[in-house]
Amino acid sequence: MLNIDTRIRQAAFQRLKAISQEYSSDVPWNEVAEPVNFDDGTCFLASRAIGIFKPKQMPDGILSIKTVVPKQGRINIYSDGASDDGGFWYSLESGGLAKPANRQLVISYERKDPIIYLMGVAPGRYFPLWPCYIDSIDTSRKMCHISMHDHIGDIQNVAEPTAGYQVDDLEKHHIIREVKTRVHQAEFRARVMQAYSNRCAMTGLPVPQLLEAAHIIPDNHQASTAEVSNGISLSRLHHRAYDAGLVGIDPDYIIHLNEKLLTTKDGPLLDSMKQLNGQKISLPHNTGQRPNREALELRYQQFLTK
Repeated sequence: MLNIDTRIRQAAFQRLKAISQEYSSDVPWNEVAEPVNFDDGTCFLASRAIGIFKPKQMPDGILSIKTVVPKQGRINIYSDGASDDGGFWYSLESGGLAKPANRQLVISYERKDPIIYLMGVAPGRYFPLWPCYIDSIDTSRKMCHISMHDHIGDIQNVAEPTAGYQVDDLEKHHIIREVKTRVHQAEFRARVMQAYSNRCAMTGLPVPQLLEAAHIIPDNHQASTAEVSNGISLSRLHHRAYDAGLVGIDPDYIIHLNEKLLTTKDGPLLDSMKQLNGQKISLPHNTGQRPNREALELRYQQFLTK
């Protein structure tokens, strides 16, 4: 039978996989805080009050670390904590290695335990990274370095401590690129959802699991930015329609449907979309977060040529 440490990590990673599939890369704290079924009882993934967390059932070592974004302002998540190796620097608790949480972190470092990094992307919203490993501790800087291994969120064998998780340069570059992309997407989505009060700007749909942050200027375009003003909260269906040029939004925030879509007859779902033609999208209360009119004009001209 697997030891208790391994069973806890497997249960935690399975739970993360489930909630990440539901919420994509922007997981609300209330989901993180839900108890995880473990053996005949439950354990927790993290604590609201502390950053370095060990469930009470775990004999030693840690299960997770957590960073937060304060309510009063935005933090550039990746730039603030990123290292040149594509991992992240994480601050130890004050008090040095005499601090119990830091001592448990050192145990996981020495054993090369797979852990969870809950990265704050907006107030109360987290981007989970797992499996992660503590690959160095700098006591002079009071920091440790966190790296990813294998594929982010791949739970195959991640609950087994291993001394051989080093990767070659090609895999390292792949991980760095994937992490940067996913952190950017998570932060952008969280801030756009927050600006639009977790509602679709076209339909008002208030189900975060069905919403996405659509870029006005596409993410792969050199003029694209990560500002909220380059994003619109849309349902998955309307996001696809917007990206496909079937739906456009002009600089006055008016919705336009492609002529082909307007003349197609195919039941109530399409009829409800047709009713959006000529309507105005809902806008963020913060005027600085509203869609950039120049970006909308550029994208709208592309829509007109479809």
